[in-house]
Amino acid sequence: MVGVWARLPRATPRRVLAAVLLCGLVPWSVQLFSASTIPFLRFVWGGLSFTPVIYARTLPEYLALSGSPLLVPWVVAAACWLLAVASASLALVDREDPRVTAGLLVLAGAVNASVALRFGIQPSRTGYPVGTLALWAVAAWRYRAWTRQ
Repeated sequence: MVGVWARLPRATPRRVLAAVLLCGLVPWSVQLFSASTIPFLRFVWGGLSFTPVIYARTLPEYLALSGSPLLVPWVVAAACWLLAVASASLALVDREDPRVTAGLLVLAGAVNASVALRFGIQPSRTGYPVGTLALWAVAAWRYRAWTRQ
């Protein structure tokens, strides 16, 4: 395991910010319905459906159209990620506390995992928390770099 950490790039402020921003481009969960093999991708900004045509809907649209109990944790995870972006941005002016950035990413990942898992326990549905892995990996990289300073 030590070899893996040694090969990772140094956590410069720009790299940290780029890594945190990239977490927003990864699908946070891949959701499948048993009647279809075509996934629904849930991102921090909204969702992307491929049936019957490719259709994107933003998170605010979901909030306006649906009363799903999964929307509140989705918003909380998105807010934690946005705060992590703000925290990582502070590194550019030497004001970041890496523990805050890493902690917010861990929280975003945990809440995202709860959304994917709660979706997956519904009948005929499966949810894979892909974004959680990305968020936690960046959090671990950021925190590990801070502890090595």
